[in-house]
Amino acid sequence: MTPKQQKFCDEYIKTGNATQSAINAGYSQKTAKSIGAENLTKPDLKKYIDSKLKDISNNAIATAEETLGILTKIVRGEHTEQVITAEGDVIDKHPDTNQIIRASSEILKRYPLVQDININGNLSVSNPFENLTEEELRILASRDEE
Repeated sequence: MTPKQQKFCDEYIKTGNATQSAINAGYSQKTAKSIGAENLTKPDLKKYIDSKLKDISNNAIATAEETLGILTKIVRGEHTEQVITAEGDVIDKHPDTNQIIRASSEILKRYPLVQDININGNLSVSNPFENLTEEELRILASRDEE
């Protein structure tokens, strides 16, 4: 790769515009459009551009691990954000219940339970002793003590 081609690649990474990148790299305005398009087809230049873009992406975009770490901190109440109170004070605010529930939900999307749980707010509990009299309950309790 020539120094001019490398300059083209570096400019293309910044702008995403092949014609303007060719001009910025020192190619003539007259041939910039065709040179720019041609440079993008050259395997060594394409490899260089793809490699640099991947490096930028790896450093700029949060990984799944980082994202799950942040969600976990929210769930545990370890993550705070700075907010300004009505009085103008800056305080650290812990996540509220809704934020914790949303973070938990996002984690569970990635690590689902073996069985799906559907919570709709109604819970019924079956009591096998509900029809027994007080005397029958005492008899049962005394058996457990023996």
